[in-house]
Amino acid sequence: MTELRAWQKEAFEAWRGAGNRAIVEAVTGTGKTRVGVAAIVSARSLNQQVLVVVPTIDLLEQWHTEVKQQLPSVSVGRRGNGHRDDFRHSSVLITTIQSAIMKGAPQPRPGALMIADEVHRYGTDGFARVFTDRFDHRLGLTATLERQDEGVDTHILPYFRTKIAGCDFARGRRDNVLAPVRVMTVAIDFTPDERAKFEEHDAIARDARKNLISKYDCVASPFGEFMKTVTKLAEHRDLPEGRLASRYLSAFSKRRSLLADCQGKIDALGTLAPALAKSDRSIVFSETKASAEAGSALLRERGVQSSAYSSGLDRLARTRVLQQFRSGALTNLVAPRVLDEGIDVPAVDVGVIIASSSSRRQMIQRMGRVLRLKPGDRAAAFVIMYVPGTMEDPSLGAHEAFLEQLLEIAEEQVDVPIAQASTLLTEWLTRPVEPKLKPMLVSSKPPTFIEPVAAAELSRSQGRNRAVSAASVSSPSAVRMDSVADSIGTPGNLDLMLRYAATLTAKEARILVDVFGLGGEPPVSIARAAKSASVAIEVVAKLRRNGIDAARALAP
Repeated sequence: MTELRAWQKEAFEAWRGAGNRAIVEAVTGTGKTRVGVAAIVSARSLNQQVLVVVPTIDLLEQWHTEVKQQLPSVSVGRRGNGHRDDFRHSSVLITTIQSAIMKGAPQPRPGALMIADEVHRYGTDGFARVFTDRFDHRLGLTATLERQDEGVDTHILPYFRTKIAGCDFARGRRDNVLAPVRVMTVAIDFTPDERAKFEEHDAIARDARKNLISKYDCVASPFGEFMKTVTKLAEHRDLPEGRLASRYLSAFSKRRSLLADCQGKIDALGTLAPALAKSDRSIVFSETKASAEAGSALLRERGVQSSAYSSGLDRLARTRVLQQFRSGALTNLVAPRVLDEGIDVPAVDVGVIIASSSSRRQMIQRMGRVLRLKPGDRAAAFVIMYVPGTMEDPSLGAHEAFLEQLLEIAEEQVDVPIAQASTLLTEWLTRPVEPKLKPMLVSSKPPTFIEPVAAAELSRSQGRNRAVSAASVSSPSAVRMDSVADSIGTPGNLDLMLRYAATLTAKEARILVDVFGLGGEPPVSIARAAKSASVAIEVVAKLRRNGIDAARALAP
C-alpha cells in the first residue's frame, strides 16, 4: 500500500481514536479514498469483512480499481453495474447504495466495517436504511458534510457519531497536496431584455417568499427546508398557499435560467477561447444542458477541442467523452452538475464558472477538480463569471463560502473586464507562481517605526478603546495569523504589516487590522471583513494581498 500523506495518517489515527466511528471531511483532490484503504487494511487485520458503499457506478469502478491496486492480496467484489458478487467469495464488497438497500442484498458477518463514500448523499429515509447495527466500525468520507435538509442531523451523524476535519484547502496547499491557484472574477452584463425579465421574476420571487414565510409559516432557513416545504405546498393548487408556492417556484426557476443561459456568458466563453486553447485541459461549469451545449459549440468554432458533458448523452457517449478528455483528444469539457461529483477526471489547468450554485458542497467539489496537483507544479486558474446586481454578484455575498476558501489560498486575485480576461489568463498559464516569502525571525525588540498617531489611527479604525501598543504587536502570544498571513512568516513580521497599514486610509487600515488580527484579536475571514466594511470581497482580497506584498518589500 502506498504510504499515507501526513493529513491522511492524522485522520486515520483520529478515526481510530474515535472508536472507529467517524466521518472524515477532506476536500476533493486530497486523497480521502486512501484513508478508506487504510481502514480496510485495519479491518482485515481483525478478520472483519468490509462493505464499501458508493453513490454512483463510476465510483464503484474507481473504488474497485483503487483497492485492487493498493491491496492485491485482498479479495474484492462488486455489487451493481451488472456485477452480483457477495461475501461468500469477497472479504471486501463494493456496492452502489441502490444495490445495498435492495431486499436480499448481501450482508457481512456481524462486527464488520462500513465505508460510506460521499456519505452526505445518504441522508434520506430510503438510503439511510443501509445504516444498520451489523457494522461495529463505521467510516464516512465526504468533501463537505452538508445537505439542504435535516438529513445530516437526523440520519448521518447519529450513526457515525462525530466528524473529523481531515484536509481543507489551506491544509492541502500547506502540504503541497493541492496546486497553487489564481482567481479572476469577470462581470458579465445582461442584455436589456434579459435584465427586464430578470427583475420581473426577481420581484415576484421575493414577494412570494416573503408572504410564504409571514403568512403560511414556511421556515426561512435552511433554504433547502424552505424549498422542500414550498414544493409540498405547490401540490395543492386549489388552495391560496398552493398557488403562491407555485408562483414562487416558477419565478425562481425562470430567474435561475436567465442567469444560467445568459447570452453574455456564452459570448464571453468565445472571448476566452484563445486562452483555453493554450491550456492543457479546462472545464467550464455550467448549470443547464442548454448552456453546456451552446458554450461547447462556440468554443469548437473558436478552435478549442471541446465537448459538452451532460445528461443529454447516454452512458456510452459520456464514457467516450471522458476517455477522449483523459487522452488529450479533447482539452475542454462544458458540463453542468453531472460532472460535479463522483467522476474521475485528469488534472485541469483552468476552471470557468459561468453559473453559480447555491450549494456550498457543489462549489467545493468544483474547486477540488481544478486544484489537483499538475505535472511540473503548474498553477491552476479559476475564472468566475457573474452578473452584477444579482445573487451571483460577489459584492452581494454570492459564492461566499466558496470564494472565502478559494481566496484564502489564492496567489493572485483580480476582477477584470471580459476584454482583458483572455490576455491575462494566457499570461497566467505561462507565468510560474512566485515562491512564497520564507519565514523571518521573530523580532526580539518592539518596533520603533510606527508613529504614535498612526497607531492611534489604527486603533480608532477598529472601533476599539485601547491603543495598539508596541508590546501587543511584538508578542507572539498576543497575535494570531491565518493561512494567508502565514505566507509572510511568523508573528514578528506584523510590525511590517502595521508599517504598511499606517500609509492607508482609516477604512483600509481597519480592514487590514481585521483580516490579519493586528490588534490582538483573532483574524476574521475575507467575507466577514468585507461585510463589516460594506465593500466587495474582491476589495478585501486585493488589500490583503497588497499587505503581504508590502511586508515582503519591507522585509530586510
